[in-house]
Amino acid sequence: MTDVPSAGMFDSFLADRSTLRIEPRNGGDAMIQAKVGGAARVDPGISVQKPGFMIRDFALVSDHGEHTRLSSFRGRSNLVVVFPGHSEAMRFFLEDVMRHGHEFSEQDTTLIAVVPYGPEEQGTPTANRSPILVLNDKTHAVCRLSGATDENGQPVPLVYLTDRYGEIILTYVAPGHFMPPSVDEILSKLELVNYQCPECEPPEWPR
Repeated sequence: MTDVPSAGMFDSFLADRSTLRIEPRNGGDAMIQAKVGGAARVDPGISVQKPGFMIRDFALVSDHGEHTRLSSFRGRSNLVVVFPGHSEAMRFFLEDVMRHGHEFSEQDTTLIAVVPYGPEEQGTPTANRSPILVLNDKTHAVCRLSGATDENGQPVPLVYLTDRYGEIILTYVAPGHFMPPSVDEILSKLELVNYQCPECEPPEWPR
């Protein structure tokens, strides 16, 4: 992930029913956003996944020793899946996410951080603390599967936002120094996702 993705890289992804917009963010980061009609598709390549595709499934052990499979949340909640790598900026981002945990809960969203070390190692302020589910990827296998490694196989920051069916809504990537998305930005998108989902009924809606 050395270059900011360009629309030309996604020719095979784009179709008449799809649109792709890449919005430059501070520090040269990019937010990849797509509006895709119809069912989400499975992206077979081991690379950063594009919006409109189903997020790749994986299973890891949490800091609490529980085996967790990503697909177990399907049909139950939206997901914010964070690969912090070893980025200091991502540490602050996760701390900010924790402070807004109740707001993510109101948006029926599960927060997941896939950290590139084992539970015995320190390095994230979320270890053994809610509302973020911390999953340990000491071998970096899931980071590689999810496109969160560089050309040398080292973990790099990456954030996926999915709806409750596992379809990727937003992908946050960075070619160099990663500037995480704002919590308000993510919450705003989740609110829109819930509003546009006719099958969804957030808890605050009248029955």
